[in-house]
Amino acid sequence: METVHLIDIRNGRLNPGIMPITMHSPLILHLLGTAVALLLSGHAAARVPPPAEVLLRSAVPVNKTVVPASRGTAPLHSVAGVAPGQAGYVHYFLLRMPDDSVEVQVGIELEDQRIAWSFPELGVVVSPFISGETLEVGNNSYDVWHLYGLRPFPDNAAMARLRKTLPARVNAWTRAGIPYCLDDSPQGKCMSCIGLVLRALFPGSRGYPDMPRDFWRTSAGNRYTPDDLLLYLTGMLDLPDRNARLQRLSRLALPADLRNDLEKLIHTIGTGESKPAVATGKRPGMPRGRL
Repeated sequence: METVHLIDIRNGRLNPGIMPITMHSPLILHLLGTAVALLLSGHAAARVPPPAEVLLRSAVPVNKTVVPASRGTAPLHSVAGVAPGQAGYVHYFLLRMPDDSVEVQVGIELEDQRIAWSFPELGVVVSPFISGETLEVGNNSYDVWHLYGLRPFPDNAAMARLRKTLPARVNAWTRAGIPYCLDDSPQGKCMSCIGLVLRALFPGSRGYPDMPRDFWRTSAGNRYTPDDLLLYLTGMLDLPDRNARLQRLSRLALPADLRNDLEKLIHTIGTGESKPAVATGKRPGMPRGRL
């Protein structure tokens, strides 16, 4: 008969809390042999390689590239006024002209919540945000109402580039004293309100904006208008037909004025007008429409 002291396997020492066991020597040898066999079989099992398909799956790199949403599916952020963090937002205003006619005026918000725009009689200026007020210019009065503002780019990288370069471009235009005009010139000798905003959003060469290929629509006279820009910014030009545009409109949470304007514009797009299947062959920076 022999006494067996059980060992604490966590630290390899005698465990004083476990009572020694007295056994016959052959039985001890049999139990030890069984334990060693079980231990070795466990280690062997742990070293069995995984199936080939598991190794194959782990060796294949996972593509984590995120495809950015198109304008036609991306969320749309509209605002009711200026605010910190909205530099680069495009704002729509309604102007009552001195002859009582009404026109849409667009401008772009700066970091300090002022608006850069090309205003009748003033030209390219930076002014405080106004709405429901009258702006006196010389002997003429202009009533100004703010309609809505829109974030122009869905992705943060494009917004960051716009905010970085916008102040220098606006400063250059204001220092140059560029006058206002309805018939914008490619050389930038005068600017319409839409001409300024397009140059700010899509800077190009030779004083003309580098219009993106998916901005395919122009109005009568092959001219870009604030309405065309509104359709582009809201993603409507990215959709194939009127039904798709109306479906997107129904899904968007928009202020009433913006919803009404978009619905009217969607119905003005002819049934034959749709996003071109193949991009035009014009070189970047070359105008495809008048400003």
